[in-house]
Amino acid sequence: MSFLSTSSNKHVVIHAGSIGLAIISQVIVDIFVVLAEDGSVPNALFQTSSRNVSETFPLEATMDWWSEYFSFMIDWWSKAWLVYAVVSLYRRNVLGPESCNPEIHPPVFYQMWTMINVARMCSMPLWDRHYIFGAVLIRWIPPVLSFYMLYMSYVNLNKHKAWLAINSPGVISWTQYLTQNGLAVFAWWSLLNAVLGIGIVLRYNAGVPDPLISTLVLTIITLYIITWFILQCCLLTKYICYTFGVYAILVLGLGATFTRSYRVQDLGTNTIYCGFIMLLITIMSLVHLVTACLYTDTPGEPLAVEPYMRFEVCETVCRPEGKIKHKLQK
Repeated sequence: MSFLSTSSNKHVVIHAGSIGLAIISQVIVDIFVVLAEDGSVPNALFQTSSRNVSETFPLEATMDWWSEYFSFMIDWWSKAWLVYAVVSLYRRNVLGPESCNPEIHPPVFYQMWTMINVARMCSMPLWDRHYIFGAVLIRWIPPVLSFYMLYMSYVNLNKHKAWLAINSPGVISWTQYLTQNGLAVFAWWSLLNAVLGIGIVLRYNAGVPDPLISTLVLTIITLYIITWFILQCCLLTKYICYTFGVYAILVLGLGATFTRSYRVQDLGTNTIYCGFIMLLITIMSLVHLVTACLYTDTPGEPLAVEPYMRFEVCETVCRPEGKIKHKLQK
């Protein structure tokens, strides 16, 4: 039993260390972002602001200046679910610390978030020095890892949802509405920027004309959105039904593209195309909202019948001892 206790404590320490590392990397990214703003350059890291570099390599699909406020909002949302992860280390259920009993987000989940922040930090100096190809290549790391983190969160929450509904019901809501929605918003925002980066590389490195590139960028984004909608409303409803923030951030991002390219006297084709995509996303959002309201989540596991039934089916770190253990295994 002492061996199990030592092993459990070691795993909790690893879990806490991974969360701490993710928070530290998030703070460092925030410092990088502040240093890359208009009022902070030039400095030791950046010679010009990120906005000025974007203005140096414009596309018709480039987002307007006010889209920067969304980045700040998304980063605050990310910090909020990281703070919740810290709080869950101190909150306990019958099995031990709530953060890893059951383990919805294992240490590798937070380690990937650290990798995402490291990628963001590496891409910013490259972007500042106009090494566009390298910066864009690294910018694809955050969306790829973010969507994998979402996959991990969806699968693990669904796996333990029946047990959590009885023993720790608050974990379900906090995970769905804070962590998963926040992570999904970040993933889609970073995906928008990554796809725009491809357009910039094709325009300024390969010499492809801009109207065509912007149309290609908007088409790629549309295909991704349609794929997500099909998965959310038809194929993977039980996993991602309660992720609502995606459509809002997409409308805002495309709205920033629309306002930048909008001209009353000269309405471009890509501006009209962007407006159509925004309308399509709005319709998708309404359909998803109706689907979510009508969806009935019926757990298939008999685990939810009794609060402390069948301990073995729940992956945990801490193992209860004495009378509690006998009650769980009854």
